[in-house]
Amino acid sequence: MITVETWTEQMVETSFTTSSSFQIWLVTKGRLTVRINGTRVRLDPGMALMLDCGQLTRVERAEDSFHMDVISVDPFDLFSPFLAEQYVTPYIERIGYYVAHSSVPTDKAMLDTIDKAVRRLKSDSAFALLDATLQLAVVWRYWIQRTPVMRQHGYDRMDRMISYIHDHDTMKLSLEDIAAAGGLSRAECCRYFSKWGDTSPLAYVQDVRMQRAARLLCETDLAVAEVANQLGFTSVSHFVQTFKKIHNRTPLAYRKQKT
Repeated sequence: MITVETWTEQMVETSFTTSSSFQIWLVTKGRLTVRINGTRVRLDPGMALMLDCGQLTRVERAEDSFHMDVISVDPFDLFSPFLAEQYVTPYIERIGYYVAHSSVPTDKAMLDTIDKAVRRLKSDSAFALLDATLQLAVVWRYWIQRTPVMRQHGYDRMDRMISYIHDHDTMKLSLEDIAAAGGLSRAECCRYFSKWGDTSPLAYVQDVRMQRAARLLCETDLAVAEVANQLGFTSVSHFVQTFKKIHNRTPLAYRKQKT
């Protein structure tokens, strides 16, 4: 299955995510700063980020009026089983990520192909899916010939700590809890979060909780007090202050703007 989504600055979340499929981020307007497996990358208009499965990413900043198209696809769906055995299986989760620049001649051709795939996926043509599949197969062929950017040492520990935080975001987590999930000391845990996400463990916990609060405010009719209660806050005023610190507006103002 191939999907395409359009992301704006209002839709980009700042929590860590692990890519579960082959993804292509094509920036068409504004700039985006993202950490990929701990490495900071800036994406300008016309650039594309290609992510293999299992890459740990965190968006740090997106400019106002930002616009990006995101293609997600299982590369096994691009080829017949015989070809997939030769050209997908040996490479999946081994090719890391790649940043394509329009100033590089070979990248420019690939970016044009990605743009064609996006336009076909957004069209009503009866052959849109077929055309996009063929174009993305060409992109995959190009990508597997590139030198891979591999995941840094410590990825598994960081991934376990991130998963633990997301699975327990309604609980009052301590630094000891998070460090234990990664099999680290408290000091080592702090160094990991600083290196991989330019943040601290507890600051990231608050960020995750406030991202969830934002979704609840937009997707439900829950009162602010109920949202605060679901996230484990005993004080509504404390919840409002924390939310405003992350989103630069009160929960009610945020809901009004987004709905």
